[in-house]
Order: sequence, then structure tokens, then C-alpha cells
Amino acid sequence: MKIKARRDMKNEPVRLDNGDITVISLARGETLEVESAPPGSGGVEIIENSALNRLDINIGGSAFTSYVYDPQFAKPYLGPILLSNGHSITRLDFETKEHPHQRSLIAAVGDVNGTDLWNEPADRGVQRHVGFNRIINKNSYAAFTASNIWEDAAGKALIAEDRTFTFYDQPHDCRYIDLEIRFSAEYGDVTFGATKEAGPLGIRVAESMRADRGGHIVNAYGAEGEEECWGRSAGWCAYGGVVEGLKCGVAIFDNEDNERYPTAWHVRNYGLFAANNLFFKGGLVIKSGETLSYKYRICIYEAESIESVRIGERFMNYIK
Repeated sequence: MKIKARRDMKNEPVRLDNGDITVISLARGETLEVESAPPGSGGVEIIENSALNRLDINIGGSAFTSYVYDPQFAKPYLGPILLSNGHSITRLDFETKEHPHQRSLIAAVGDVNGTDLWNEPADRGVQRHVGFNRIINKNSYAAFTASNIWEDAAGKALIAEDRTFTFYDQPHDCRYIDLEIRFSAEYGDVTFGATKEAGPLGIRVAESMRADRGGHIVNAYGAEGEEECWGRSAGWCAYGGVVEGLKCGVAIFDNEDNERYPTAWHVRNYGLFAANNLFFKGGLVIKSGETLSYKYRICIYEAESIESVRIGERFMNYIK
């Protein structure tokens, strides 16, 4: 298969004719011919650890992150997400009293038919892990799909949800995590209410990255800080700072197929970074038997600035 770059492409996932995904770097106008490699020759691996209720994701033989579905927690989470220095770019603090439910990276909604599945009050809802539909270890990427049933405090099923994570064999300067969250109204109509903590995607950055501790927030239009970015719609938003001396950040790309694109951002100086249409644009209803999907690309980058890692160009590659 021949690939011709329409723009500069650095570490961009490309789907081949046979369905495989490879990661390439090409200058504008450059052409590359690629072939599929034998399965198992890639640098990304998902390892099942059912005894600890988690999947471990390694890149290049080193730990990158884990997907934890332990029933002691009200909802599964992805984390910690590790940088090249071995420290996490996300907060995963099991002792904190301040927003303890914000564990690294979560999928959550604050009002599902009146039940809170974002915060964790006494009458909280639960995202019950059902199993994995697939776990794929390929050449330059790995992926899994986890199935969950979101229930109220009494155990009544509210909605079914599948989340698919895809990880790529990329260097630490910018690693992608593609996430698709698919809701299915299998148990009747579902209303997502217009709560501030609506979701569906939330990330809690490391404490040293907080904007009130020297970190920075910027969106696709050049707006900066919580004051300019909170509640505003943009195709992407980024939260950067320093973790143990390493300049780094997280950027989230919204997908044009998502409802009411571009998303509004619930991004706070204290470290919360969330995509949230439901509070700023109003709730919605998923009719019985229907589905609703959200897709995002999450970029974990190590760079002096978003300009040096070319976040804007990477976003254009993603949506095109």
C-alpha cells in the first residue's frame, strides 16, 4: 500500500488496506510503500492480570498504563499514565479527600436518569465491569474493548456501555490513546442531565501540573487559563506543566462525529480536565434501543510547549 502525505505527518497512525494500523512519519508530499508485518512483532502489549482486576499496557517493554476494573471502586479507570521518567502525568491518589473520585482517566456522567455516576456519594451509581469483548495485540498497536453496565444504588441497570482503548507504538515525545465510549439504551430511555460534572470523559492531571501551581491551559483558539477556556467550545484543549522536572502535557482532541461538536471544556485550575457538552449545552435523551458514541484522541506529550510538539497539526491529522 502506498501512502502519500498531504501534510507533514509525524508518528501518525494509518490504517492499511488489510485493516492493520501502522505508525508513520512523512514530510508533506512524501510517498511511502508499506507492508503488513507478522503479528506479534510490535512494541505494544496488553497483559491480562485478572488476579488484580486489571490490564497492563506496555510500550517498548516498559510499563505505560493500566486499566483497572476492581469492584472496590465505583467505576473503572485508566492509570497511572507514565512518562519517560517513570512518574505519572495523572493523579491517582487513594488517600485524598479532595475529589477522590477523579482517578487518573475516567468515563463518567453526573446524572443518568437521576443517578450520579461521576461523583461518589453514599447513594452513588456503579459502573459494573462485565468483561472484555476483545483484546488485540498487533504490530504497532494494541486495543481492548471493555463492557460495563451502569447501575443505580439499588443495582438497577440504567445503560450499557462499551469503551474501546487503542494504544500505539510511539516514542515518549507524543503518545496517542484513542478512546471510544459507546452507550446503548438497552433498558429503556436514558436521560443524561445537565450537571456540571456531566462528562463523559474526565482526566485529573498530576498535582504539580495544576494551573494554580504553575501549569497552563490552552485551547484550539489560543484561549489560555481556566478563565478563558472553562465552558468554551473548541476542537481541542491542552493542559501542560512539569512532572518531576520534565515538561509535559495532555491534549484531548474532540471528534467531529461527536454530538454538538466541538465539545465544551470543564477544565479547572485545580487539575480537572474534562470534555463536557451536557452541562454547557444541555442534557440529552437516548431513546430505548438507540446508541450514542463519543470518540476522543488523548495525546500524552513531553515537550517544551504545544507548539514544539505541533498539537494543532496533529489535531488536523486526526480529524482528516
